[in-house]
Amino acid sequence: MSILQSIILGIIQGLTEFFPVSSSGHLVIVPYLLKWDYIPLYYTVTVHFATLAAIVTIFHREIFKIIKALVLAVFLKSKRNDSSFKLGIFIIVASIPGALAGFFLKKYVEGFFSRPLAVAIFLLVTAAVLAAGEVRGRKIEAGAKEQRVNFNLFISMIVGIGQALAIFPGISRSGATISFARFFGIKRSESVKFSFLLSIPIIFGSFVFELFESRNVFFSSDFLAIRNLAVGFVFSYMSGLFAIKFLMRLVERRSLNVFSLYCTAAAAVIFIFYFFEKI
Repeated sequence: MSILQSIILGIIQGLTEFFPVSSSGHLVIVPYLLKWDYIPLYYTVTVHFATLAAIVTIFHREIFKIIKALVLAVFLKSKRNDSSFKLGIFIIVASIPGALAGFFLKKYVEGFFSRPLAVAIFLLVTAAVLAAGEVRGRKIEAGAKEQRVNFNLFISMIVGIGQALAIFPGISRSGATISFARFFGIKRSESVKFSFLLSIPIIFGSFVFELFESRNVFFSSDFLAIRNLAVGFVFSYMSGLFAIKFLMRLVERRSLNVFSLYCTAAAAVIFIFYFFEKI
């Protein structure tokens, strides 16, 4: 892997981890379209940690409040009505389907990471889910302008199922979780924030697992490998910060339909490229 590849892939990971366009899908299709070699697992570990660091940087106050509320609620029953405690419970509940999917389906899903056409199909699924979520969310908001819909255990579990589906490359984790929340009429900005906070356990769990899988590489004395890891981390972290802030501002004024169109266009490019490659 060259330093240019490290930069490009780091930026792609940081942006697509939070933009609803599937980071795992892009880490398949970009090397495929550019004829690059397979991305080493140790590099994937590093850029995943960078995106986790970006989330913690942006939401460190909320994360501290949630952890504090969960700990205090163990000893003080009165703290269990705290909004941060409830949010923490909702995140835990929503994390269960993704953890189960990762544990039981990982070996089955691995085959899709070498099949660009499958990624293209899953990108179309993401596009459809994003569009449907926007339509459904607007319809509910228009019919109940005075009534605010909040997260509860049931909605959190359904959103968690959306996150579990993102184990397939091309199905966006953030797109699925945001859209599944929108199906119930949750405000777009609240859906995005919950999606970001919900990503922390799943990204951390994935990072720990991948780190264990490639632990020997991190003790390597290969200067080029260490350089590429450092470059990838920096660019993934910086682009991740940008993506989080940009998306949170965007959803205050606009829908996510632009990302639905992007996923459709990306799928079309893969189909066309694959067709001409086979001619």
